[in-house]
Amino acid sequence: MSKPVVLIAEELSPATIDALGPDFDIRTVDGADRPALLAIGDADAILIRSATKVDAEAIAAASNLKVVARAGVGLDNVDIKAATAAGVMVVNAPTSNIISAAELTVGHILSLARHIPAAHASLAAGAWKRSSFTGTELFERRSALSASAALERSSRRGCGTSASRSSPATPTSRPPARNGFRRHAAAAG
Repeated sequence: MSKPVVLIAEELSPATIDALGPDFDIRTVDGADRPALLAIGDADAILIRSATKVDAEAIAAASNLKVVARAGVGLDNVDIKAATAAGVMVVNAPTSNIISAAELTVGHILSLARHIPAAHASLAAGAWKRSSFTGTELFERRSALSASAALERSSRRGCGTSASRSSPATPTSRPPARNGFRRHAAAAG
């Protein structure tokens, strides 16, 4: 019996490819090359990122396709209705880039706290008033992030601050703190 064919349509980390193990026939294709993508007839699974479009035409071209796996969060590049109609499972890895997103979040927080965008604009315009852009140190400060719990945990580990998390469902007026603790749960309906 032949091994299931896994088509990798975009560059993935070596660890991801190694995790597939020896039980699969791993093939690669440039997912942006439409004719090459449509020549995937015997693929059982296709692994993509954001550049490969798996639409109804691509799904129809892969008669053995059972799974479309997106290494990342969104599924906007996969025709989920066409996949469902063809009996193809669509999965993603929503936490696969959580560290990158957390690091970007920390970078933006530091950039805003230190007024880097305004300083850059000033410098690009030919002016430099250093005293206008001293900003605020974040060390041992409390930051508030409106994000998922996982992103919030990853972000605060990156800069040594404590953090509180809120969501759109969290009321804007909060009850007073009791015994030094403030309730951060979403409002009950």
